Amino acid sequence: MEHKLQLKRIGGNEFKAESEQLLLQVEARLSVLDGQSKEEKKKITALQKDKAALEARLAKTDAILIGIGGKLTEGEAKTLILKKLQDVANDQLHRYLNAEKRRLIQAVENLWDKYAVSSRVLEFKRTETLKALDGSLDRLGYLR
Repeated sequence: MEHKLQLKRIGGNEFKAESEQLLLQVEARLSVLDGQSKEEKKKITALQKDKAALEARLAKTDAILIGIGGKLTEGEAKTLILKKLQDVANDQLHRYLNAEKRRLIQAVENLWDKYAVSSRVLEFKRTETLKALDGSLDRLGYLR
């Protein structure tokens, strides 16, 4: 994964150039060696394995570059930075709005608790109060 990130950030040119340079060195050493002696045959075999590994490394690098879409361009970098900033701002905005929603809901719940008396209870209390008032006025002689 780190290799992919490095290739995405800086591109594969430097990495491929290094591998190609090593490949050229291996090929140069192979061209100098003579396959007649036993010791040189071992060196040739080792160098051919190194050459195959370097070619596989180059092929793998090309495949990774194709898979990740190549080097990150300046425009893509700007887009990613703006997207990151937008996500941070969006998170802060949602946090603020959720806090405001909770405060508003709490205020409505407080009003509900305060004024959640049904109309029947209010009418019953009104009727009881009117009866008590009528009784008081009757005792005082105002309703006769």
